[in-house]
Amino acid sequence: MTDFSRRGARHCNSRSDAISGGMVVGMTVYPSDDRCSKLVGLNIVKISEADYRDHPDLCMKIVVEALLSLPSGFYTLVNHTEPVPCVMDIRLADKSCGLRLRPFERETINRIKQPSCLRVVVT
Repeated sequence: MTDFSRRGARHCNSRSDAISGGMVVGMTVYPSDDRCSKLVGLNIVKISEADYRDHPDLCMKIVVEALLSLPSGFYTLVNHTEPVPCVMDIRLADKSCGLRLRPFERETINRIKQPSCLRVVVT
């Protein structure tokens, strides 16, 4: 896992690119354990295509802030990219966060049992 300071992640574009792959088509975040799912409801971040095109850095900061607002714990992030989604494991702790990119397997998404806790929708 790559570790990032939670405080530093709020201000660094390269870290948001690591999370988003540089382009957000849509993103869904799922808690990886029951402990996180009980603490989190569903948050939806909607970004217009025009805003994303005209202000990509600001939009990515909003996405990163939404991720960092989740309680500490382990999450699975599915970045809906074309032609194949990207799946990452995220660990959020009080003072740091970590990312691990996983090869995409259709079973990965099919095995997710928890309801999503964060969705990013580009409309």
